[in-house]
Amino acid sequence: MSGLEIVGALHGHSRYSDGRGTVEEIWEAAQEAHLDFLVLTDHDTLAPLEDVGEAFQGSTLMLFGCEVSPPTNHLLVFGATRCPDRSQAPQVYVDDARAQGALTFLAHPHDRGVPLARIPSYRWDAWPLEGFTGLEIWNQLSDWSGHLKGLGSAVQALRRPAAHLAGPEPQTLSLWDALGQERKVVGIAGLDVHDVQVGRGPLVAHIFPYAYAMRTLLCYVDVEAWSRDVAEAKGSLLAALGAGRLHFANAELADARNLTFQAERRDAPPARLGDEVPWHSALALHLASPVAADLAILKDGRPIAQAFGDRLSAPVDGPGVYRAELRLPCGGRLLPWAFTNPIYLRPEGFASR
Repeated sequence: MSGLEIVGALHGHSRYSDGRGTVEEIWEAAQEAHLDFLVLTDHDTLAPLEDVGEAFQGSTLMLFGCEVSPPTNHLLVFGATRCPDRSQAPQVYVDDARAQGALTFLAHPHDRGVPLARIPSYRWDAWPLEGFTGLEIWNQLSDWSGHLKGLGSAVQALRRPAAHLAGPEPQTLSLWDALGQERKVVGIAGLDVHDVQVGRGPLVAHIFPYAYAMRTLLCYVDVEAWSRDVAEAKGSLLAALGAGRLHFANAELADARNLTFQAERRDAPPARLGDEVPWHSALALHLASPVAADLAILKDGRPIAQAFGDRLSAPVDGPGVYRAELRLPCGGRLLPWAFTNPIYLRPEGFASR
């Protein structure tokens, strides 16, 4: 098969680091959620790669990356055979992962911490930095926990956590747009799921249990091919992630399958998510949503077209980094729902850094 959209989750933790569940339990939750793939990223270890091994269970492909986890400057690594050493400087462990042919994403780059629980920020502040694949634009746990204001808001947020997500940090979106002026920077969403247990006895609550989390902040990836061969499927997934051929969404609000965003002209194939192509005056942008939503097309981080519905088009008035954001009405307000990776329309003579 080619041109296939697959759906899955990135960034999760098991008992190999600080998660509550076993790999097998998490895998089962992903399978019950009908995910095509799941990439676990335990802190500073790839032990499950050796102990369990990457494989399909049912229709779900389980892959193992790791999260390099010094006090700040966490790095998600997909496709390595050895987790880089967190005691090294950030540029060194990025370079180490890259030398292994792995993808690297700066995890929760503007994490707020949890003042309510006196948990510090795990932000990314090691700049300048070169050679990384992209950014974790939307981190579910950081989003949910960073906006808790007190006990009352925490209790309300525990009842339906995914409905209390505020969306990507504005600073992260701004950083993404700025970096995209210089080169392709892939954006992903991460669950950062641990299935944290709080309280005791009859007052026990779980923050994003695995089975619930697997139905929330998901990545929708356009792969060139997909098969039951583990090596081939893994290669297809990592290639598509590295190319930026994905959008991500809070699937609890609505399924985001079949969401498309393209730059089209009559005499050439359309430019897809992640493409870097020369700007042309005949190009037009077309966004299509599977459900009616508040649609916005942005150029270099600024909206150039906005409407409510399931279709939105806009002319391209010059070179830029173009992406889309979608929000859904819920409880009298618009909630962040889906975000596409950019299409990069470059000026003549542009050289990506």
